[in-house]
Amino acid sequence: MSINTEKIHTMSSNLFKFLYISLFLLSIPGKGQEKIVIGEKQNLFSKVLNENREIWVHLPKTYDDNTINPARYPVIYLLDGEINFEYFSGMTDFISRPPYADIPECIVVGIKNTERTRDLTPTKSEKKSPVNPNVILFADSGGSENFVKFMQEEVKPFINKNYRTQDYSILVGHSFGGLFAINTFLSHPDYFNAYVANDPSLWWDHKVTISRTQQYLEKNKKFPANTSLYVSQADNEEQQKNWNSDMTQAIDEFKGIIEKNGSLNYKHSFFEGETHGTVSYQGNYEALKFIFKGFRTDIKQLAKDPQKLEDDYKKFSEKTGAGFIPSEPYLNVVLKFMKTNNFKESETYFMKMKNKYYPKK
Repeated sequence: MSINTEKIHTMSSNLFKFLYISLFLLSIPGKGQEKIVIGEKQNLFSKVLNENREIWVHLPKTYDDNTINPARYPVIYLLDGEINFEYFSGMTDFISRPPYADIPECIVVGIKNTERTRDLTPTKSEKKSPVNPNVILFADSGGSENFVKFMQEEVKPFINKNYRTQDYSILVGHSFGGLFAINTFLSHPDYFNAYVANDPSLWWDHKVTISRTQQYLEKNKKFPANTSLYVSQADNEEQQKNWNSDMTQAIDEFKGIIEKNGSLNYKHSFFEGETHGTVSYQGNYEALKFIFKGFRTDIKQLAKDPQKLEDDYKKFSEKTGAGFIPSEPYLNVVLKFMKTNNFKESETYFMKMKNKYYPKK
């Protein structure tokens, strides 16, 4: 497997801001321009797919912090990486910052497309074009099982080998990517701990995924414990203009089946005013908060009840089926809060906790 790494840079599209910042930097003696790096590109050759694939990796801000012990991080595998990577990486950094962290810091792995329809759809389409019946739409479809094999046998081992990962992962997709996420959940529920499907294309191939959901429950009776599924749904105002309504009908039908069974940690969100193309932004934000519900602790309550921190993390670990402990940066924030407010007993308690989890070398 050949590997090529490049840096990914985020740039402002606003010319005025660009010129202003450039002039400001140039006006400071001895200061040069610095670039803000949000990740790196990795080029892998896939034996499964027989082609080169590009993945983008964003590391948490504390990943290379040499003032703390090296930590391991959950991994989010993000489909349609070329569209979603930049905003999603910033979002995870924002909602994982202490002391208000709703989620742990995570590694984000964006997977760039080559043949999107081929990779993300579960069956071969036989649908004819409404404009020209001699044309078969989505002729290259039906390769999702190969693609999930690529992710499970090549991408995930590569990430686990080259980065400090925790044994907790999330699959995030939109549209065909959401269809792929739900089909992976049904076919390989143990591949990821949580699944996110934004406005999934469940209309695909006469709603074949709806049939698969019913078949899964007939065989297994209930869904796996400790697994989460989040589905967002767009308002899709285009439907008012006689746009294809199969999307909404299929998502509603899937929702009814899941909620009737009641065994899955599941949430469905409808976003009024959002279209199919915009729903992922809000959907992903709500999805992360849902998946990691119970992770956040109230630092003020910890002053009176320091044992609450370990109790909360124990409950959260039991819920997710994975081992989570307070991060060292968070414990440093807690210790600073206790010291600043003269909560000496609690400060001593948390210092012992920090030494237990992160002993000095």
